[in-house]
Amino acid sequence: MKKVINGKITPMTKVLYGMGEMTFGVTNTILSVYLLITLTDYLKIEPVWASVIVVAGIVWDAVTDPVVGWLSDNSGGKFGRRRRYFLFYAIPLGLSFFLLWMSPALMAEGTHEAVKIIVVLILYLCTITMLTLVNVPYGSIIMEMTDDYDERTSLTGFRMVCSALATLLAIGIGDTILGEGPIYETGKNLIYVGLVFGIFVTAAAFLCYLGTFERRSFVKPALRPKFNFKKYVLESWKSKPFRQVSIAYLCAFTVIGLLQTLLQYYCTYWLRAPELFVVLAGGVLAVAIVSTPLWTFIAKKYGKKNAFLMSSALSVLSLIGIFFVGQLDNPEGIVMSLEASMAAMPVYGYIFIALLGVGVGGVQLMPFSMMPDAINFSMKEGDVDEGAYYGIVTFVQKLGMGAATMLIGPVLSLSGYEEPPKNQPKGILHTQDAFTNEVIRAMFVGLSIIIIVIGALAVWKYTIDRDALHKKINKTED
Repeated sequence: MKKVINGKITPMTKVLYGMGEMTFGVTNTILSVYLLITLTDYLKIEPVWASVIVVAGIVWDAVTDPVVGWLSDNSGGKFGRRRRYFLFYAIPLGLSFFLLWMSPALMAEGTHEAVKIIVVLILYLCTITMLTLVNVPYGSIIMEMTDDYDERTSLTGFRMVCSALATLLAIGIGDTILGEGPIYETGKNLIYVGLVFGIFVTAAAFLCYLGTFERRSFVKPALRPKFNFKKYVLESWKSKPFRQVSIAYLCAFTVIGLLQTLLQYYCTYWLRAPELFVVLAGGVLAVAIVSTPLWTFIAKKYGKKNAFLMSSALSVLSLIGIFFVGQLDNPEGIVMSLEASMAAMPVYGYIFIALLGVGVGGVQLMPFSMMPDAINFSMKEGDVDEGAYYGIVTFVQKLGMGAATMLIGPVLSLSGYEEPPKNQPKGILHTQDAFTNEVIRAMFVGLSIIIIVIGALAVWKYTIDRDALHKKINKTED
């Protein structure tokens, strides 16, 4: 299969490159959507302890992401220095993901809370370690495939479509496997979610290995220099463009993590219609996929920074509109069918959800597309240690997703959140008090808006565009 024709990367290569993002898209969607609510509502773990598990994962990421960046920079041989990780860690990633979601089904009844916390924590750390071993080299490989500003935008577009599609599949198929009802009734089926998507991410990593390539100038023999903490952890932050984009990147994924994690709580307790989760989440993701060519066009015409600012503004306006969606009419507190839930939702709510999908599409796409350019400006002449930067990028990406869960647990505890009792009648919704419901809505809307604004301000004075990038690359080549 030809991967480059007339200096342009082929569409099939771009599709297979995008498959690599599906490993992250699926695992992090399932983790963001189901981990916290599984721990609190199904395993009956206190929200604060559930957040401790997530915090431990973030601390572990802070250690492992730079180390894997160093390893991939200094790997080599016939399998490539980046691509080898897609091949060697595909199966371990899928297996660890399956074991993580097998554990709730085995520990739901009669297991001490401390045992639940320890088992989930160990399996969670194994999963995110395997994900790091795939995702850090994957993030770096775009710079070894092309230096072209617009080709990078195109590759990132394919990557984001695959990411959104992976999220859509994870939510749609995951919800179908779990079945109707809140998670405290359906959590026993999480083992099947883990099995299906463990196989899926393994296949996606293999396909990415087959479809990507590394230009000959980047392929080198395997080296093992001593790990340089300063280079792989501290020096990247000295670069202003990298710092600007990293903050926007962090904010983008924190918002995505917030929306994914809180949507379960928002639909179950604020809207009182848990069946709406798959409709609203699927709607946002489907529109985000469709909007990707629009944001790619806007980025080419007006620049990536301006496209990010426009998508941020649209996301904020959409969230303001969503704030005015009140609790749905469900006086008997029953678990409504999907059809009844959809009928109860006001039309303007769907309109704002669709607009949010368009905005989120750009908010997610642009930092991805800006990052390789920022790294080019940050690297010293002759340096090919992109993993030093992408170790930080991957950590920031997972920090954003994890920070959402880390924030939510303590806030829920402080708001008086009550876990569903073990004897909760089937088909009857567990209810939270009015203050807790308002806190859930405020986090879903207000906190998301604050973080989006911070991300927009971070790149307000970002100056790298197409001409600046080409001048930088040509100067380096000369």
